[in-house]
Amino acid sequence: MEKIALYATLLIMTWTAAGVSRAEENPADTLELENMVVTAQKRQENASDVPISMDVFSGDTMETAGMDKIPDLVNVSSNVSMMERSCEHIVVIRGVSPFRGCTYSPAGLYVDDVSYPLHYMQNFDLFDIERAEILKGPQSTLYGSNSESGVIKIVTRQPGPEFEGRVISEYAEYDTFKTGVSLMTPVIENTLFIGGAFQYKATDGYLENLSDGDDKAADQDHLAGRFTLRWTPQDAWDISLTVDGADHEDHGATGRALTGTYSTPRDRIRSDCDSYLNQSWSGQSLRVTYGGQGFTVLSVSAIQDQHLDKVNDCDLWDAPSNEKINPLVLDTTRYSQELRITSDTGGPFEWLGGVFAFHEDSSFDYRYEIVSSNMVYMNPKTDVETDGAAIFGQGRVRLADRLHATVGLRLDYQTSEGDLTDSVQGKAYSDTVDDYEFLPKGVLDYDVTDNIMAYLSVARGYMPGGFDWGNTATKQTFAYDPEYTLNYEAGMKSTWFDNRLLVNLSAFYIKMDDKQVSEMHPTLAVVNISNAAEAHSTGVELSAEARPVKGLSLLAGFGFNKSEFDEFNATVSQNNTLVQKDYSGNDLPYAPRYTFNLGMQYRASSGFYGRLDYLGTGEFYGDAANKAKQEGYEIVNLRLGYQWKKLDISVWGENLFDEEYQTFVTPFSNTIVGNDGPPRCFGVTLAVRL
Repeated sequence: MEKIALYATLLIMTWTAAGVSRAEENPADTLELENMVVTAQKRQENASDVPISMDVFSGDTMETAGMDKIPDLVNVSSNVSMMERSCEHIVVIRGVSPFRGCTYSPAGLYVDDVSYPLHYMQNFDLFDIERAEILKGPQSTLYGSNSESGVIKIVTRQPGPEFEGRVISEYAEYDTFKTGVSLMTPVIENTLFIGGAFQYKATDGYLENLSDGDDKAADQDHLAGRFTLRWTPQDAWDISLTVDGADHEDHGATGRALTGTYSTPRDRIRSDCDSYLNQSWSGQSLRVTYGGQGFTVLSVSAIQDQHLDKVNDCDLWDAPSNEKINPLVLDTTRYSQELRITSDTGGPFEWLGGVFAFHEDSSFDYRYEIVSSNMVYMNPKTDVETDGAAIFGQGRVRLADRLHATVGLRLDYQTSEGDLTDSVQGKAYSDTVDDYEFLPKGVLDYDVTDNIMAYLSVARGYMPGGFDWGNTATKQTFAYDPEYTLNYEAGMKSTWFDNRLLVNLSAFYIKMDDKQVSEMHPTLAVVNISNAAEAHSTGVELSAEARPVKGLSLLAGFGFNKSEFDEFNATVSQNNTLVQKDYSGNDLPYAPRYTFNLGMQYRASSGFYGRLDYLGTGEFYGDAANKAKQEGYEIVNLRLGYQWKKLDISVWGENLFDEEYQTFVTPFSNTIVGNDGPPRCFGVTLAVRL
């Protein structure tokens, strides 16, 4: 009843807002494709001029396509996917995937230039977005650690001199409600502006627990908000303070046995544990921009806090004689500061330089409980304190009339101190991991014509070392070292027919050294994270967009990716005996062989619009042994709507043909465990612009 009351209240707000709507807004009526401005290289540039394989989505496109969370975004980007499991949300770009139980993602995620490095932070809801950029290949020269495979950049909408307002209400199957409000307005003309947005989303979910008949075993309750104060005291200055926060209360019982005696049907589990996942975020960031004569200075200061509290069912069955759970409490606080100076774009020599520093405190409190025996088997508590600093620079020079060279270098230092205690198992030890890294990048780009640019690039990336904060870590296996990637890429960006057709193509080869993997320790018989593997990834990416007639856009993307181990002689436990297994030639986990997207979007001058997406993901494995396999699958999404003055209403369906697939698979005991992807869902969205 509380959800219904809240939804009804905001629905009334929507219709009230419709009565005070201001000027009308007409849809774009042009044959030319939009030339997106991006900040992929930490300066404003046209996307077609950046020698990086990337996909860019405007906020309007994201809303029309229903992209309201990170998985929706990566699903329409070639050679990009996301492993989703309970609190783990790991982005995999070009087949560079991490080990099971990792803390950080190999793909960086930034919101308004603020890093969200832990993958536990990367499952927030998207709302009030200006644009999103997905950069593929190592970006460590400009972005540092944890960007060895690429970077996702989210840019939120900022208040300006015009009043803007929007109210949204949405209802979908599984008793799903979503409501949100966005308001931006000047306070002092051309000087002071404020903006705020919030969103509430709740759903009963699509999972049923057969043990007790609970059909809300994966329900969610999300609340998030953002407030921005922007001040432009003079033309040269732009200062903004943003405060944001979110609170998620979910039931995370999403895993089920796919094979064996204890297997259950799709979207059905048998659990004797009330699994849950509660998360909260808060952040504050201060951006200060000064535009001088021929240069711009930017300072970004940020504080982030995250709290996570979860409990999972470890035995995946409702047997009272074998009830096990694994609670985890995680707290992270991160302080960061970046200062950079950038030349204006367009001259014979473009340059930027900067410094970066951060301090991060994380605490992990993990327990493995055998509830049926009233016993805590282990309780490792780990504190990790990390400090980092870097100096970086990049320059682009014109070598000839159409030939340019870009050279970048980052000197990166990171030190982490880890302390683990386990009073149950009598453990207490600590270690330190120090990383000093040189992260270069080189690019040659050539303007074949005014509308065709070809480029060659090489870049180095790295994933820092760290600590095994849970499970069976010992003094010898507590710490592990960094891994490295070296990316070679050739690409082309082009526009045709008076900017009515865009075609981008790239091919790449990535060498992965000192690959971090999970295996058994060869003598201690415990799970060990080591740098025991070498691997590579090779592939191609194609993206295209066409505007054949006014109002109609055709979109296509395709990526092929072969990511495999070159050397990995893993130690595994087989029949209680440690044996060696040669995984050389096996696919890296969660690296689909191919991805594709085909889309069509139409917006008529009369107000009718629609979007159709056909999305495909190739087969992938959930483990280094390649035992747990998800076959390739395709999903179809459709949205149809009508915009009348300030009122916008749409009906939509996701996964129209109810394709069955898993977002996570892994071997577990004598079975394969997986997390079901969302089933078919229909809904309606009502929005009003003020």
